[in-house]
Amino acid sequence: MNEHGVAAPERPPSGERANDGWRPRLPLRTPRLLLRAHRTDDLRDLVVFHSDSHTTRYLPWPVRDVDETAAALATKVRQHEAPREGDWLVLAIEEVASGTVIGEVDLRHASATHGELGYVIRRDREGQGLASEAVAAMLQYAFDQLGLDRVDAFISPGNAASEHLAVRHGFHREPSRDSLTGPNPTLTYTVTRDTHDASA
Repeated sequence: MNEHGVAAPERPPSGERANDGWRPRLPLRTPRLLLRAHRTDDLRDLVVFHSDSHTTRYLPWPVRDVDETAAALATKVRQHEAPREGDWLVLAIEEVASGTVIGEVDLRHASATHGELGYVIRRDREGQGLASEAVAAMLQYAFDQLGLDRVDAFISPGNAASEHLAVRHGFHREPSRDSLTGPNPTLTYTVTRDTHDASA
């Protein structure tokens, strides 16, 4: 059990991978959260943060109304697995106590050994460690089940909360890989399997 209350699965012997083909057995559980496939009846919960300009200000997608959120959800309900390179594993973050979807956590299948992490939490759940709990569970899945060597996080300049969260989970800055031009500039943070283990 790590500091976030996420039970650590048995790690495969060195050199072996426990790769499930990016088809996780859902939900992934933490003490306060379920990370699960999206459902069509999640729409009302998703609109709360998809339509919030405060929450979306650092995201690569704009504020969405109900119809735009419904269109996005129609894609998300199919993203509970990511077997091909380029696919996104996109999981709803359900708060156990309320049964409410309070955010999303994502892992892009960048390659057989490399993933890209993203997350969003609604405004009224910020500052409670819930995002950190969700990120811990997804990183544990990435390293212990998929056997990835590296996970990147691309963070918008000015998003200090996400930068601090990344550092707490063992990520380090890679300025040479920053992308500071275009409509969605990002700073690059990376965590390897070894540095993640050292931070846990």
